[in-house]
Amino acid sequence: MADWITTYRYAHRGLHDAKSDLPENSLAAFRAAATHGYGIELDVQLAACGTPVVFHDFTLDRMTGETGYVHTQTAASLSTLPLVGTGEKIPLLADLLAEIGGRVPLLIELKIAPRQRIGPLEQAVAHLLDAYHGPVAVQSFTPESVGWFAEMAPEFIRGQIAADFIRRPDRGMSWQDRLDWTKLWRSDVSQPHFVSYHVRDLPNPASRAVRRAGIPLICWTVRSEDQRALAENHADSYIFEGFTPDPMFGNR
Repeated sequence: MADWITTYRYAHRGLHDAKSDLPENSLAAFRAAATHGYGIELDVQLAACGTPVVFHDFTLDRMTGETGYVHTQTAASLSTLPLVGTGEKIPLLADLLAEIGGRVPLLIELKIAPRQRIGPLEQAVAHLLDAYHGPVAVQSFTPESVGWFAEMAPEFIRGQIAADFIRRPDRGMSWQDRLDWTKLWRSDVSQPHFVSYHVRDLPNPASRAVRRAGIPLICWTVRSEDQRALAENHADSYIFEGFTPDPMFGNR
């Protein structure tokens, strides 16, 4: 297990600031994070052509003003769309990797839509990471996605994302999925090197068990001083947004 996982703090979707023309998940926000020495958390999903693009939502509306689903558009089409009225465009994962070039660690979240087949996104990401030289990890809420890497590309560091879905269920989640994702009961499938748990749910029995087992625990997304105190006391590092902490965990 690489020490950098718990050494760095991670800028959530880059060091973004809409007022400064630094939209989330943009190359400008990623450059800003790297310049400040932060690790970077980002979201990846597949375009219609099978190319991984860096974008959080499954729909285009919030970040581009366009309508439709990301997975129905080609990467060539997506890469022309301005992000929230700025000059920044939706980046390809390949563009992000070339831009950062190993300068700071990357946490790549794989976005798995309901009923999405496991394999194509994971394989496309692994193919790009095979040629990448720098600290990088993959993570997902979906245990089967993380488990794909455990089985097919075990050389990459992988993480299981979790939250308390019993208290705050997502629409459409079965009761079993709510239990599994909250209590990390599918860890036999994902075989994670680290766990990333929602800061508002710390501490809890699952997070305590993770730390007792010596598995690194990251939390997300820290946005206030109260949440930072929770993270400092109950996790080994954190993903942040809206302020600029010291890049290295353990420093104020």
